[in-house]
Amino acid sequence: MKRRERSWIYERMIGQSINPEFVEGVDEFIQYVTDHPESSNPNEVRCPCVKCKNKRLWDADTVKIHLYRKGFIPNYYVWMCQGEGYPGIPERRPNEYRDMVFNTFGHSEDQGHSDQASKSPLYEGSSLSVLEMAARITSLKCEYNLPHRCVDGFASLLSEVIPNNSHMTDTFYEVKKIVKGLELSHQKIHACPKGCMLFWKVDAQLFACRVCGSDRYKQTSKGSLVPLNVLFYFPITPRLQRLFATKNILEEMTWHLKNPRVQGTMAHPSDNVSWKHLDCRFPEFASEPRNVRLGLCTDGFAPHGKFGGQYSCWPVILTPYNLPPSMCID
Repeated sequence: MKRRERSWIYERMIGQSINPEFVEGVDEFIQYVTDHPESSNPNEVRCPCVKCKNKRLWDADTVKIHLYRKGFIPNYYVWMCQGEGYPGIPERRPNEYRDMVFNTFGHSEDQGHSDQASKSPLYEGSSLSVLEMAARITSLKCEYNLPHRCVDGFASLLSEVIPNNSHMTDTFYEVKKIVKGLELSHQKIHACPKGCMLFWKVDAQLFACRVCGSDRYKQTSKGSLVPLNVLFYFPITPRLQRLFATKNILEEMTWHLKNPRVQGTMAHPSDNVSWKHLDCRFPEFASEPRNVRLGLCTDGFAPHGKFGGQYSCWPVILTPYNLPPSMCID
């Protein structure tokens, strides 16, 4: 029904001019998001143009201009990222797992599976989606370090007791496939075995370190080349987006500004003179409490304990200081 009602969405131009029906439709869209605000700031609207892809918030006039110039993202007849319900499925309570898929990462094949799981209720009338249940199972496994076979048993038991179950899987392998769209990406970058340099960007094609001359690869018994040292890089942007896509964490990202202070005590980095000095030096940055403040540190450890020999790891950790002390997230 929505597809027929909103055919104007992809009829933006008539010759060299903007279709008047498209202009009226954009006004309808702006009116809808105004009546259903997502942010505490009434001037912020999530922009569904082909460039912003529902990942950025602008004022209503800017969103209008984007849509006039670029048009909507493909197949966006139902305004899901602005809170509109799915066709044929009753409105359910807000689903932070669904929001992570739509608002943060766009739509890859894996995210498409998670998207479908977010639409499917665990059983008819359930307030939980298949995706939310799978995400909770995965979280419990990590929190309590449960073995795979234990999770298989619980998943199988849940599958049996859920009434009229047609969606819930009965193995942890299938559970992981459901939540795969929520995963955060990482990159593997080859490094000099002595730590001199990374084989990255302009140096990505080198076979030996340009500082000490060490080989980049070793040859296996089967003749294949294996890197001697690998750096795992976790891009920061999607991880910061995840913080703002999770409702309870989103509210805490401005804690450093809203939390009342006790004079003469330092309970948070924002109480420090360095933080206040930064606010004075960059008042425009400080005026927006959602701007992220990061602390950087590094430390070495032997991941395999006493059995690890001479092997050690040196993670470089970024910590968002916006959050309260009880919610330190690396």
